[in-house]
Amino acid sequence: MTNETYTKILQAAKRLFIRKGYTATSMREIAEEAGIGKATIYHHFQDKETIFKTLIDGNLAKMHQSYGIIQAESEPRRRITVAAEVTLQFLYESADLLQIARREVPTSREKMLSNFTFFFTQYSALLEEAFQKGMEEKIFRAVDPKDTALVFMNLIQGNFAMYYLIGKRPETPEKAAARLLDIFFHGINALPETK
Repeated sequence: MTNETYTKILQAAKRLFIRKGYTATSMREIAEEAGIGKATIYHHFQDKETIFKTLIDGNLAKMHQSYGIIQAESEPRRRITVAAEVTLQFLYESADLLQIARREVPTSREKMLSNFTFFFTQYSALLEEAFQKGMEEKIFRAVDPKDTALVFMNLIQGNFAMYYLIGKRPETPEKAAARLLDIFFHGINALPETK
């Protein structure tokens, strides 16, 4: 198995799945898009579902890599910043495949759901830890770390969902993260509250 051919097949399949949908894409079309013979594709993948599962596995690996990047940051504000940036990056890169899995490939949907559940539990714990540490270091005011992590995660998911639903994505995930973080860290009050 040559890595180049294997990669070409995956890239071609991903383009077609996004453009036409999983169900409407044939193995013959994937081979044509990859610029290889149809027989060659079967040397690398048993069937179309195997190709899709491989794409999803790659996606899940990126998700776990994102977790590691967040975990490596120990300074509270930096961890929260990195969490927003890498999460939005992952979501924007993964959106189309995740939609296809949700709509057309039930076996992949179940696998993704179990991985996402685990990921977001661990992800939430990292955020809670950052908020708790930030409060102890007097970087953040006293808030419930669990509730704050949930609010932060909802901001990220809501930001992504809104852009995805209206079909208009920001120029980069970094710009989307910067806008979100500005409001999250600074709020919307013009002046400090007086007592």
